[in-house]
Amino acid sequence: MKIFFIISMIILFVVPNLLIADESLAFKTDIRAPLKVNADNMYLDKVELEGGFSGSVNIKQGPLNLQSDQIKFIFTNNKKMPIITYLFASEGVIIANEDMTASGNNASYSVKKNEILLEGNVIVNSNFTSMRGEKLFIDLETGKINFLSGSAGNNKIKGQLLENDKNKQ
Repeated sequence: MKIFFIISMIILFVVPNLLIADESLAFKTDIRAPLKVNADNMYLDKVELEGGFSGSVNIKQGPLNLQSDQIKFIFTNNKKMPIITYLFASEGVIIANEDMTASGNNASYSVKKNEILLEGNVIVNSNFTSMRGEKLFIDLETGKINFLSGSAGNNKIKGQLLENDKNKQ
């Protein structure tokens, strides 16, 4: 009977807190917002349908910011309105919004699929957690994130779940 009571208390008090912590690990996004770019340099190759930005690149889409030293992009061959379909960021990649910051070596952003894959020494910090891993998947439609571990045993996801100071008040 004691074991049943203890398990019931764990389910009642711990599981809802884990669900709340999971909700805190989400990026605020607005996929309908335009991509606003600020960079030192830009190149465009209409033959190869690609271009790039370099030098303190900052791309803002609604509340989401993507920063990097270099970003390459691929666009469609629509004469009236070319559309960017993919972005590839490298060197000092930071993805941030009001509540969370993620950094890594490289990122690929599928504008069509509304997905970002951040790879290499990924670190995510928020008000509640600090997590590390090799790959981070961000679904921009829902804002949810998913750490992906590598195949080798040393690529495990590591982190620290921190207590919410706002709940102490």
